[in-house]
Amino acid sequence: MGVVHTIRGKCKRCYSCIRNCPAKAIRIKDGQAKVIEERCIACGTCVKVCALKAKQVESDVVKVWQLSGEYPSVIAILSSSFPAAFPHVRPGQVVAALKKLGFSEVTEVAFGAELVGRAYHRMLRENGGQGLIFTACPAVVQYIEKYYPQLIDQLAPIVSPMVAMGRAIKEHYAPGAKAVFIGPCIAKKGEAQDEKVTGAIDGVLTFAELDEMLAAQGIDLATQEEVQPSGPKPYIGRMYAVPGGWLRAADLSTDIMKNEVVSAEGKEQVVKIVQELAQGNIKARFLELLFCQGCINGPFIPHDSSSFKRREALINYTLDEADPAQTEKDLAQYAGLDLSRRFTTRHTVLPIPNEEEITGILARINKAKPGDELNCGACGYHTCRELATRVSQGLAEVEMCWPYLLERLEADQNQLIQAEKLTSLGQMAAAIAHEINNPLAGVLTYTQLLAKKIASQALDKEAGLGYLAKMESELTRTSRMIRNLLDFARQSEPVLRPVDVNQVIEQAFSLLGHQAELQKVKLIKEFDITLPKVTADFEQLRQVFVNLILNAVQAMPAGGTLTLHTTLVNNNQLKIDVQDTGCGIPPENLSKLFTPFFTTKGKGKGVGLGLAVVFGIVHRHEGRIEVKSVVGKGSTFTVYLGARRDEKG
Repeated sequence: MGVVHTIRGKCKRCYSCIRNCPAKAIRIKDGQAKVIEERCIACGTCVKVCALKAKQVESDVVKVWQLSGEYPSVIAILSSSFPAAFPHVRPGQVVAALKKLGFSEVTEVAFGAELVGRAYHRMLRENGGQGLIFTACPAVVQYIEKYYPQLIDQLAPIVSPMVAMGRAIKEHYAPGAKAVFIGPCIAKKGEAQDEKVTGAIDGVLTFAELDEMLAAQGIDLATQEEVQPSGPKPYIGRMYAVPGGWLRAADLSTDIMKNEVVSAEGKEQVVKIVQELAQGNIKARFLELLFCQGCINGPFIPHDSSSFKRREALINYTLDEADPAQTEKDLAQYAGLDLSRRFTTRHTVLPIPNEEEITGILARINKAKPGDELNCGACGYHTCRELATRVSQGLAEVEMCWPYLLERLEADQNQLIQAEKLTSLGQMAAAIAHEINNPLAGVLTYTQLLAKKIASQALDKEAGLGYLAKMESELTRTSRMIRNLLDFARQSEPVLRPVDVNQVIEQAFSLLGHQAELQKVKLIKEFDITLPKVTADFEQLRQVFVNLILNAVQAMPAGGTLTLHTTLVNNNQLKIDVQDTGCGIPPENLSKLFTPFFTTKGKGKGVGLGLAVVFGIVHRHEGRIEVKSVVGKGSTFTVYLGARRDEKG
């Protein structure tokens, strides 16, 4: 049973959980990464790698509270890793806190490890076959049951220490009691519900859930008087929580280990070794497999200390509490405990897509030819074909291909840039219609005047040439204005070249100078003429400053001052300020300014793409943009761009 879920609304589709999931048990659905319950092995990888904490583990807190209220004897079974999980307090203080929480007794799963380790040792001595898998890790067991059922017969038919301790409690130590395991492992929750070992464990808490319960009751670990655990006493079994600990718990001597034992910890190693074992390439008699780097590195172990410190804490506890003679007596008392179990094939067969389906999906992500297949692994799969196969099976999406996604985003960005150009062009065209009409009206007047002079034969040559010169001047000004608008509207491929930012700003303002004059906006230019050039696309940078200047002018409908300032900062960055004395921006809107389709302008005056496009262009030029604003006093948009290294200024 799967025990990991996604918290709706928190997932940002970064695909980190998909890329790291060893069982490929996560898919994108309804805009979030969902765990496929029947495929999840609950190894905790997705929980550990999720930066947004969007993965949620099924909680047994309510169940444990109910058990405590309904049964007189509820016994806690502490994972061997608990000294590493609570390094700032003494182990006995953790035991005391659990008893105060309501547990009748607190035992250690390490005694179950002693029992299982002895069983492993006997089986290894008696086993004449190859590749016997000894593992206390339920994630490894589920991985084999679901993905390599042909290896089930090689799993040692022995329960885990948790189940062994649960059986020891219920069959010998305290019949009728309920048992709750507490540890760092998520997969233990699924194991407790496994029909092959059902009844041994009644609830599983992670250390995080234990913290939650302690906090709810106001119990401070550091203030507790130390109490010793009860129940049968473990010794070297406590060490199974550290890497290589199982070899000690199973009492394997070095001569047996030589060339006969494979010990692997961590999902990458385990996955590879299981694959090799399935292919018949491993001949070792004994394989110790754990998905974590020992239980002291489980998904719910606090990682504010190093692995060495966690290991040291556990070793110190083992040495301090060692009583080998008592452990041997207890082992003899529980020697008849049934530690056997069986395993179940849980293999899920997915439909295999044909070549035509795979080719079609590859074509969708621009991998129509074999040479287009990058096999970069960014999607979480080893090859592009494997991704296409998983897309066909419904386990993945084409958007998981990062190169394809970047190409699509770039195309969408270019479309946004052009759409915003047209929007800005419409606004500017409306604003300058009056400006264009004035010279045309002047030309018409001079044309009519010239016609009358010619008709009356009273045309003086010098006067006629004067009329024509004025007409030429007005038409030239109009032509230049229209040409600038057409240049701005024209779609062109991005071309990176050395660009003078001052020149870009001059051209941007030339498109909007007339509108600034009409609105009585005073211009102040503070340009550093020694600025180095930047490597940029001239047209795209011009659009950045057209949008910023246009917004500034529109923010001052009753007039004001527009200041354009350029300077060099930190010896390698161009700083460009576009400052207005307009209405300003409310603080609650500042964080939304660069969001597509967010606008504070009135209906029909903007669609909210301008600043989003500006942000995209600046980001693509490896720059950044900042904004400061005070309502009623004005706003300053600051663009930072990197200077060319070969430019001295």
